[in-house]
Amino acid sequence: MNKWAVILFGLLGYCLNLQPCWAEKAYVFNPTKITLRSGPSTRDKILAMLPQDEPVEILESEGGWKYVRLLDPKWKNKEGWVVKGFLDSRVPWQIQAETLGEENAKLKEKLAQIESEWRELSGEREAMKGKLEQNQHSFTEIRKKYQTLKEEASGFLKLKKEYEIAKKRMQDALSTAQKLTKENTELKSSQRNTWFLTGGAVMLVGLIFGLVLGKREKRRKSMYY
Repeated sequence: MNKWAVILFGLLGYCLNLQPCWAEKAYVFNPTKITLRSGPSTRDKILAMLPQDEPVEILESEGGWKYVRLLDPKWKNKEGWVVKGFLDSRVPWQIQAETLGEENAKLKEKLAQIESEWRELSGEREAMKGKLEQNQHSFTEIRKKYQTLKEEASGFLKLKKEYEIAKKRMQDALSTAQKLTKENTELKSSQRNTWFLTGGAVMLVGLIFGLVLGKREKRRKSMYY
Protein backbone atom coordinates (compact mmCIF):
# COMPACT_ATOMS: atom_id res chain seq x y z
CA MET A 1 0.00 0.00 0.00
CA ASN A 2 1.50 3.32 -1.00
CA LYS A 3 1.93 6.48 1.07
CA TRP A 4 -1.12 8.35 -0.33
CA ALA A 5 -3.46 5.44 0.46
CA VAL A 6 -2.23 5.40 4.08
CA ILE A 7 -2.83 9.15 4.39
CA LEU A 8 -6.31 8.86 2.86
CA PHE A 9 -7.38 6.08 5.23
CA GLY A 10 -5.92 7.99 8.17
CA LEU A 11 -7.96 11.08 7.32
CA LEU A 12 -11.09 8.97 6.88
CA GLY A 13 -10.62 7.37 10.30
CA TYR A 14 -10.05 10.76 11.86
CA CYS A 15 -13.29 12.07 10.37
CA LEU A 16 -15.25 9.05 11.56
CA ASN A 17 -13.84 9.10 15.10
CA LEU A 18 -13.59 12.79 15.89
CA GLN A 19 -16.25 14.70 13.86
CA PRO A 20 -18.62 14.43 10.92
CA CYS A 21 -17.11 14.86 7.49
CA TRP A 22 -19.78 17.43 6.69
CA ALA A 23 -21.23 20.35 8.62
CA GLU A 24 -24.59 19.91 10.33
CA LYS A 25 -26.95 22.78 11.05
CA ALA A 26 -28.60 23.02 14.48
CA TYR A 27 -30.42 25.52 16.71
CA VAL A 28 -30.10 26.54 20.36
CA PHE A 29 -32.85 24.76 22.27
CA ASN A 30 -33.13 26.32 25.74
CA PRO A 31 -35.51 28.92 27.24
CA THR A 32 -32.60 30.94 28.59
CA LYS A 33 -29.33 31.97 26.97
CA ILE A 34 -26.47 29.47 26.82
CA THR A 35 -22.75 30.06 26.80
CA LEU A 36 -20.40 29.81 23.86
CA ARG A 37 -16.96 28.95 25.29
CA SER A 38 -13.44 28.83 23.99
CA GLY A 39 -13.06 25.16 25.01
CA PRO A 40 -15.16 22.05 25.78
CA SER A 41 -15.53 22.71 29.53
CA THR A 42 -17.23 25.09 31.92
CA ARG A 43 -13.80 26.37 33.00
CA ASP A 44 -13.07 27.80 29.55
CA LYS A 45 -13.69 31.42 28.65
CA ILE A 46 -17.19 32.54 27.70
CA LEU A 47 -17.14 34.05 24.22
CA ALA A 48 -20.87 34.86 23.79
CA MET A 49 -24.33 34.26 25.20
CA LEU A 50 -26.58 32.56 22.68
CA PRO A 51 -30.37 33.04 22.80
CA GLN A 52 -33.14 30.56 22.04
CA ASP A 53 -33.32 29.45 18.37
CA GLU A 54 -29.86 30.81 17.49
CA PRO A 55 -28.68 28.97 14.32
CA VAL A 56 -25.25 27.32 14.40
CA GLU A 57 -23.18 25.02 12.23
CA ILE A 58 -21.70 21.97 13.99
CA LEU A 59 -18.06 21.50 13.01
CA GLU A 60 -16.79 19.01 15.60
CA SER A 61 -17.90 16.83 18.53
CA GLU A 62 -16.03 15.98 21.70
CA GLY A 63 -17.72 14.24 24.61
CA GLY A 64 -20.82 16.20 25.58
CA TRP A 65 -19.71 19.30 23.69
CA LYS A 66 -20.10 20.57 20.13
CA TYR A 67 -17.71 22.90 18.35
CA VAL A 68 -19.90 25.27 16.31
CA ARG A 69 -19.77 28.28 14.02
CA LEU A 70 -22.41 30.99 14.52
CA LEU A 71 -24.41 31.59 11.33
CA ASP A 72 -26.04 34.94 12.09
CA PRO A 73 -24.09 37.68 10.19
CA LYS A 74 -23.89 39.79 13.36
CA TRP A 75 -21.44 37.23 14.88
CA LYS A 76 -19.05 37.43 11.89
CA ASN A 77 -18.53 33.61 11.76
CA LYS A 78 -17.48 33.38 15.43
CA GLU A 79 -16.68 29.81 16.56
CA GLY A 80 -16.73 28.10 19.97
CA TRP A 81 -17.95 25.25 22.13
CA VAL A 82 -21.49 24.69 23.47
CA VAL A 83 -23.08 21.92 25.51
CA LYS A 84 -24.44 19.23 23.23
CA GLY A 85 -27.81 19.01 25.06
CA PHE A 86 -28.63 22.63 24.27
CA LEU A 87 -28.66 21.99 20.51
CA ASP A 88 -31.41 20.47 18.35
CA SER A 89 -31.47 19.80 14.61
CA ARG A 90 -35.20 20.50 14.42
CA VAL A 91 -36.12 23.90 12.99
CA PRO A 92 -37.89 26.00 15.67
CA TRP A 93 -41.51 26.80 14.96
CA GLN A 94 -40.82 30.54 15.09
CA ILE A 95 -38.25 30.16 12.30
CA GLN A 96 -40.59 27.84 10.44
CA ALA A 97 -43.34 30.45 10.78
CA GLU A 98 -41.00 33.18 9.55
CA THR A 99 -39.85 30.98 6.68
CA LEU A 100 -43.42 30.11 5.82
CA GLY A 101 -44.33 33.81 6.04
CA GLU A 102 -41.47 34.67 3.67
CA GLU A 103 -42.47 31.86 1.34
CA ASN A 104 -46.09 33.01 1.56
CA ALA A 105 -45.05 36.58 0.70
CA LYS A 106 -42.98 35.26 -2.21
CA LEU A 107 -45.92 33.13 -3.35
CA LYS A 108 -48.24 36.15 -3.11
CA GLU A 109 -45.77 38.20 -5.12
CA LYS A 110 -45.48 35.38 -7.63
CA LEU A 111 -49.26 35.06 -7.74
CA ALA A 112 -49.61 38.80 -8.34
CA GLN A 113 -47.03 38.54 -11.11
CA ILE A 114 -48.87 35.55 -12.61
CA GLU A 115 -52.18 37.43 -12.40
CA SER A 116 -50.58 40.44 -14.09
CA GLU A 117 -49.13 38.23 -16.80
CA TRP A 118 -52.52 36.50 -17.11
CA ARG A 119 -54.25 39.85 -17.58
CA GLU A 120 -51.68 40.81 -20.19
CA LEU A 121 -52.11 37.46 -21.91
CA SER A 122 -55.91 37.85 -21.69
CA GLY A 123 -55.62 41.29 -23.26
CA GLU A 124 -53.35 39.90 -25.95
CA ARG A 125 -55.76 37.01 -26.44
CA GLU A 126 -58.68 39.43 -26.87
CA ALA A 127 -56.59 41.52 -29.23
CA MET A 128 -55.62 38.41 -31.18
CA LYS A 129 -59.26 37.33 -31.20
CA GLY A 130 -60.26 40.74 -32.59
CA LYS A 131 -57.52 40.55 -35.21
CA LEU A 132 -58.57 37.00 -36.08
CA GLU A 133 -62.20 38.09 -36.54
CA GLN A 134 -61.03 41.05 -38.62
CA ASN A 135 -58.82 38.80 -40.73
CA GLN A 136 -61.70 36.35 -41.18
CA HIS A 137 -63.96 39.22 -42.27
CA SER A 138 -61.29 40.48 -44.67
CA PHE A 139 -60.80 36.95 -45.98
CA THR A 140 -64.55 36.62 -46.55
CA GLU A 141 -64.64 39.94 -48.42
CA ILE A 142 -61.63 38.97 -50.52
CA ARG A 143 -63.21 35.61 -51.27
CA LYS A 144 -66.43 37.32 -52.38
CA LYS A 145 -64.48 39.73 -54.58
CA TYR A 146 -62.49 36.84 -56.01
CA GLN A 147 -65.69 34.93 -56.75
CA THR A 148 -67.22 38.04 -58.38
CA LEU A 149 -64.06 38.63 -60.39
CA LYS A 150 -64.01 34.98 -61.39
CA GLU A 151 -67.62 35.17 -62.58
CA GLU A 152 -66.95 38.46 -64.37
CA ALA A 153 -63.86 36.97 -65.96
CA SER A 154 -65.89 33.96 -67.05
CA GLY A 155 -68.53 36.28 -68.53
CA PHE A 156 -65.82 38.38 -70.15
CA LEU A 157 -64.25 35.31 -71.74
CA LYS A 158 -67.67 34.25 -72.98
CA LEU A 159 -68.35 37.70 -74.43
CA LYS A 160 -64.89 37.75 -75.95
CA LYS A 161 -65.54 34.41 -77.62
CA GLU A 162 -68.91 35.61 -78.93
CA TYR A 163 -67.24 38.83 -80.11
CA GLU A 164 -64.58 36.87 -81.97
CA ILE A 165 -67.29 34.74 -83.62
CA ALA A 166 -69.35 37.81 -84.53
CA LYS A 167 -66.24 39.59 -85.79
CA LYS A 168 -65.37 36.64 -88.01
CA ARG A 169 -68.92 36.50 -89.31
CA MET A 170 -68.83 40.24 -90.00
CA GLN A 171 -65.50 39.91 -91.79
CA ASP A 172 -66.91 37.01 -93.84
CA ALA A 173 -70.05 39.01 -94.58
CA LEU A 174 -68.01 42.09 -95.54
CA SER A 175 -65.81 39.99 -97.77
CA THR A 176 -68.88 38.47 -99.38
CA ALA A 177 -70.46 41.91 -99.79
CA GLN A 178 -67.31 43.29 -101.39
CA LYS A 179 -67.24 40.31 -103.74
CA LEU A 180 -70.91 40.75 -104.61
CA THR A 181 -70.42 44.49 -105.08
CA LYS A 182 -67.56 43.83 -107.44
CA GLU A 183 -69.55 41.24 -109.32
CA ASN A 184 -72.57 43.58 -109.42
CA THR A 185 -70.39 46.39 -110.73
CA GLU A 186 -68.95 44.13 -113.37
CA LEU A 187 -72.45 42.91 -114.22
CA LYS A 188 -73.81 46.43 -114.52
CA SER A 189 -70.90 47.43 -116.72
CA SER A 190 -71.50 44.37 -118.88
CA GLN A 191 -75.22 45.17 -119.11
CA ARG A 192 -74.49 48.78 -120.08
CA ASN A 193 -72.18 47.58 -122.81
CA THR A 194 -74.78 45.09 -123.97
CA TRP A 195 -77.53 47.70 -124.02
CA PHE A 196 -75.25 50.15 -125.81
CA LEU A 197 -74.34 47.61 -128.46
CA THR A 198 -77.96 46.52 -128.75
CA GLY A 199 -79.08 50.14 -129.18
CA GLY A 200 -76.39 50.75 -131.75
CA ALA A 201 -77.43 47.65 -133.65
CA VAL A 202 -81.09 48.70 -133.54
CA MET A 203 -80.20 52.15 -134.82
CA LEU A 204 -78.07 50.62 -137.55
CA VAL A 205 -80.86 48.24 -138.58
CA GLY A 206 -83.31 51.11 -138.55
CA LEU A 207 -81.02 53.22 -140.67
CA ILE A 208 -80.51 50.41 -143.13
CA PHE A 209 -84.21 49.70 -143.10
CA GLY A 210 -84.91 53.40 -143.79
CA LEU A 211 -82.44 53.56 -146.66
CA VAL A 212 -83.94 50.43 -148.20
CA LEU A 213 -87.44 51.83 -147.86
CA GLY A 214 -86.30 55.17 -149.30
CA LYS A 215 -84.79 53.53 -152.34
CA ARG A 216 -87.93 51.52 -152.94
CA GLU A 217 -90.02 54.63 -152.64
CA LYS A 218 -87.89 56.43 -155.21
CA ARG A 219 -88.16 53.53 -157.60
CA ARG A 220 -91.88 53.44 -157.23
CA LYS A 221 -92.21 57.13 -157.97
CA SER A 222 -89.93 56.84 -160.96
CA MET A 223 -92.18 54.17 -162.38
CA TYR A 224 -95.11 56.47 -162.28
CA TYR A 225 -93.37 59.36 -163.92
